[in-house]
Amino acid sequence: MFKVRGQGPITPATGEVSNYASPVPQPDGFAVRGNRAVFTRRDHNKRTVELIRAEYQGTAWTVTSRRRLRVPGRVVLRCGQARDGFLWLRTGNTWLRIEA
Repeated sequence: MFKVRGQGPITPATGEVSNYASPVPQPDGFAVRGNRAVFTRRDHNKRTVELIRAEYQGTAWTVTSRRRLRVPGRVVLRCGQARDGFLWLRTGNTWLRIEA
């Protein structure tokens, strides 16, 4: 499980928090599964979003891919929510599920 801003994991058993710098400045959404993560950055009120994939490599996140996606609706502030290794991205009246 990760902190809201994507800065580090929380160990569920102990509550211990670790901080790692995000590979994406000001992401709108992120989800993590194991050592993989997906981050999104919106284009304000447009029908596109930047999708960034990263892997945790011991001490830091390393970006593995970037791509711009055209989505069915406008992407609004606080559009991404994470659950169980998936990022749910709200675009207009549609929710997209993106696996980490």
